[in-house]
Amino acid sequence: MTASCAPGWPACTGRQLVLLGAGTARAGAALLHDAIGVRLTPAEEGACAAPAAPAPGEGVLFERLDAALVGADPDQMRALAALAHARGMTVEPERVLRAAAVRSPLPDGAHASWGLEATGVLASRYSGRGVRVAILDTGLDLQHPDFARRAVRSKSFVPGLAVHDRNGHGTCCAGIACGPDRPRRGARYGIAFGAEPYVAKVLDDDAHGTDGSVIAGINWAVRQGCSVISISLGTPVSEGGGYSRVYERIAARALAAGAVLIAPAGNSSQRPDCISPVEHPANCPSVLAVGALNQNLAPASFSNGRLDTGKHVVDIMAPGTAMRSCAPRPTLYQVASGTSTAAPFVAGIAALLAEASPNARGAALRALILKCARRLPGRARADGAGVVRAP
Repeated sequence: MTASCAPGWPACTGRQLVLLGAGTARAGAALLHDAIGVRLTPAEEGACAAPAAPAPGEGVLFERLDAALVGADPDQMRALAALAHARGMTVEPERVLRAAAVRSPLPDGAHASWGLEATGVLASRYSGRGVRVAILDTGLDLQHPDFARRAVRSKSFVPGLAVHDRNGHGTCCAGIACGPDRPRRGARYGIAFGAEPYVAKVLDDDAHGTDGSVIAGINWAVRQGCSVISISLGTPVSEGGGYSRVYERIAARALAAGAVLIAPAGNSSQRPDCISPVEHPANCPSVLAVGALNQNLAPASFSNGRLDTGKHVVDIMAPGTAMRSCAPRPTLYQVASGTSTAAPFVAGIAALLAEASPNARGAALRALILKCARRLPGRARADGAGVVRAP
């Protein structure tokens, strides 16, 4: 089936996401070439997900996920629609995504993040050692003193930009998920300090990106054997609009390959009067959707979570207000709030659980994350399994 950039959808690029049959990446690429004249290049052959402005007839094959991103002229679009109808393929427009977090200056005398205490991280004997954790965001300041001696694997999927983070969002999220137990300055803020960080730049320096870059990052992370993939980005969905069938199948294929995708629910609510739907791609059933808690262990006022078609609630909650983390030089440290900080918090604890249970990967790790959560007293099912807990 095909989809257009309908009213209520986020901005689209004009390119198309194509979901191929499981295990048919090469055959699907050949079919698209023969049927509509689109030549796909495997994502791993280039430095980026796609050319900045791919010409019609060009595209990228995400072989590990059996998906593709294609550019097509009007004739090729009509041929693609006919092919999708005949073969039962799913085609969706490529969306524009963005990161969302509220930053504030680091207060004097800031101590360890309150969330580390609230979720049992400080009492845990695990560090995520041996677990590969991917952070898909605006990149990382690889020379930050808290990461300079870490073996960080990195790759940019944004045309023309290196992995270096000039925005701060990616460095913040990487710090929460995988920051050190003893930072250069101040108390601990990171969770899985023993994990192996894999950083993919999928958002530009203004924290904007596209589905194609994100999927390329997921494809790379799965190929690298990452067990946890944190994607602190999204875009609003229209009321009752449902979730992306392409992303849902990609997330399910990542689970089958042993990787859990974790994404923020979104920050557009004004609780208690207005609770917005969970954003794309967190609204996909196979993506772990994370809502934010405040220091009273109640949902943060901005945290999304309203009932919507296909994804009824957030899956789990995590600390997401006034979270201390690192920042690109020369600032070094920052405090941020948002479901974009709650998602890497879950990713960090997921790495601890993965170390504690070496056989739990993919769907089994996802189930373990939810099983170990602590139900919030007096809270509705809309808060999912409750607050994430360290082993």
